[in-house]
Amino acid sequence: MNKFLLTIFSFIILALSPVLANQQDTSRNIEYSTGKVLEVISEKADKSLQESFGEKQLTQTLKVKVLKGSYKNKEYIIDNQLSGHPAYDIDLKTGDRVILEIEKTDDKPEIYITDKQRSPILLLLFGLFSLLILTIGGIKGLKSLISLVIITGLIIFLLIPAILNSFPIILTSIGICILATVITIFTIAGFNRKSIAAIIGTSGGLVTAGLLSILAIKLAPLNGLTDQESIILWTARPDLDFTGILTAAMIVAALGAIMDVGVSIASSIAECYAVNKSLTIKQLIKSGLNVGRDIIGTMSNTLVLAYIGSFLPLILLAANAPFLKLFNLNSIVAEIAAALVGSIGIVCCVPITAVAAGYLLGRKR
Repeated sequence: MNKFLLTIFSFIILALSPVLANQQDTSRNIEYSTGKVLEVISEKADKSLQESFGEKQLTQTLKVKVLKGSYKNKEYIIDNQLSGHPAYDIDLKTGDRVILEIEKTDDKPEIYITDKQRSPILLLLFGLFSLLILTIGGIKGLKSLISLVIITGLIIFLLIPAILNSFPIILTSIGICILATVITIFTIAGFNRKSIAAIIGTSGGLVTAGLLSILAIKLAPLNGLTDQESIILWTARPDLDFTGILTAAMIVAALGAIMDVGVSIASSIAECYAVNKSLTIKQLIKSGLNVGRDIIGTMSNTLVLAYIGSFLPLILLAANAPFLKLFNLNSIVAEIAAALVGSIGIVCCVPITAVAAGYLLGRKR
């Protein structure tokens, strides 16, 4: 019953949270839709642009059919510019599906191709992931999927609108991460002492990571503009607190690993107590610390390697830089600090969870 009420409460939060989000900008009457390239009518060199930017300036003339929205099933002739730069070009062929930006006007709408449609592969991968987790995990797998949806919803519908509306970013991030922890652990493991111990340990690790990230950003100092996306965001919204956003990113990035450690230690202590109920609080705590020592190394490696994998191009770009310059770059320092802050949060989660679980499970009822 507790699990059912908790799940219902979580979905109520997700249903009401979009009220906090910014309304869509209607100053320009724009509609986004999907389309399909029916035909590549021509592909010509743009001589005027070649003189300024090089020989690879091409213009594709395409016949595109709108698949959704107000202009569904209508066909339009659209020009698509190619510059020869793979990062910016949208090189299209017949049959490709695209994302269209349609600016409504009194006469003929102005239609632009903004990108290729790539979301179907994501849906396919998520479907495969869901199938495997339900097949192998059973009811636990279903609960994991529910918690994953809830956490994603909390971040998208609560954390992001809070940041955009200038709420206190750090307190909001920690609060939402703790809420996500409570919902996830209670949904998966049930409402019991083991879950409460895991929540206490995870919350302690998150608070530690949050405080250390504030300290690292302050003392480094870091300005929060660590990548191209943050610079673009600063151009659009210079009023935002970018150091706070960087702190929130560090906290959210560490959440999964810290929660994993908290649940693992609490579960191991619970199993020890289930096998031998004569174990004292001290013995249970010692068992939890022994398990935690084995977990710390692998989980810290997981977190660090995840950061290295995500920012491998940046590391390759900086590989030939002098050592002194490399480890003082704003972007490099931010990533190293995030990995270390998350790892420290994991380490701190171990004793907090061990003590909490040992006391809650081992004390006389």
